[in-house]
Amino acid sequence: MSKSISFVITTKNEEKYIKYTCLSIKNQDPTIRKKIILVDAESTDETVKIAKRFADIIIVKKSNIAQGKNIGASATNDELIAFINADVLLEKKWLKKMLEAFNDENVIAACGLIKPYENTLKARIFSLLWNLFIRIMFLIHFPHTSGECSIIVKKEYFNKIGGFNENLSAFEDVDLGLRLSKFGKIKLMKNCYTIASLRRFEREGYLKWIIIWLLIGIYYLFTKRTFLKEYPLVR
Repeated sequence: MSKSISFVITTKNEEKYIKYTCLSIKNQDPTIRKKIILVDAESTDETVKIAKRFADIIIVKKSNIAQGKNIGASATNDELIAFINADVLLEKKWLKKMLEAFNDENVIAACGLIKPYENTLKARIFSLLWNLFIRIMFLIHFPHTSGECSIIVKKEYFNKIGGFNENLSAFEDVDLGLRLSKFGKIKLMKNCYTIASLRRFEREGYLKWIIIWLLIGIYYLFTKRTFLKEYPLVR
């Protein structure tokens, strides 16, 4: 498998997290060439200034999350692209373990599970339930490729399906996995964890956002659209 990979990160006012997200990428296996491509949706804080110390390519353009991911993907010719949320940390051996999935030629994408950034009881319980949910979805052949779990995709197949659906303001990550699954296998790496920030849930309530996510998912399944005009930021 390729020893080079591009990491695409989309940002909007992520000055508190972006340094640590980038460092968690750079601290992965040094034998693998890594490129960080950051697409910033016109942040008004210090995100871009901080990212210049770590990213190889920075593109600033007004865009939604899906558009930003597609912009980042178009900026690389690497065989593999990892799409990473701006507020997650990768465990030390995350990349090495994830790349093992591609030893199977039928695998065209891979993702993992999560651990909570916040050390609260609610966050730990939610993460356990979330990981169980992801496992069940894969068992019933519904690959739930959530952005918090982070996903690596073969660019050949990413291009084949036309990348992310830019008309989706939310659920674009799961939509990508479902469309990719028509062309090959998506592997759930159960020993790979991203440390994900659950700040939205912590600040605004777990029950509230679990209900919103369920409604987004149900609406998508019936319409292939999302009812949110814009995914709300939380900082």
